[in-house]
Amino acid sequence: MTPDAAVVAVIDALDGAGVAYMLVGSLASNVHGIPRSTQDADLVIDVHAQQLADIARALPPELQLDVQAAFEGVTGTTRHVIRLAASPFVCELFHLSDDPHDRERFHRKVRVATLGRQPWIATAEDMIITKLRWARDAGRLKDRDDIRSMIAVRGRLLDWPYIEKWSDLHGTRDLLEPLRRQVAEQ
Repeated sequence: MTPDAAVVAVIDALDGAGVAYMLVGSLASNVHGIPRSTQDADLVIDVHAQQLADIARALPPELQLDVQAAFEGVTGTTRHVIRLAASPFVCELFHLSDDPHDRERFHRKVRVATLGRQPWIATAEDMIITKLRWARDAGRLKDRDDIRSMIAVRGRLLDWPYIEKWSDLHGTRDLLEPLRRQVAEQ
């Protein structure tokens, strides 16, 4: 099973279990920007305990849901991992948090054609806002690259007042502006 097929199987299992979800992370950045390789798929889920069992049963044999949930430090949420056999590729399922932006971006999610499906995905604006926080909190350079990529591809189509509002609230505007200038200067 390929990583793309694994993501499709997880999306199908979530849909089958009636779990509200959205793709985030590098897969969402790839849809909104310039694609890059990744060794994982990140999804935010709004799930109940029984639905986790339904998801596990719906997964093909090559995919295994870890029975033990973990606390994820960057997002501050509970995380479940689905592993693809004989591969480093994983799907990480992050519980929807009570963070105001997490709730807002989940409400704003959209359906986008990718991977032969129409999964729910975070908007480009919400990906930029989230990746600004990750770049600040975890210092990951790939998040800055993803932000520049989404700005370069989506540019004028982005809802800049929305992005600016949340970056001001999160204290990430000082990260946003240099990235915007770098894209404008290219």
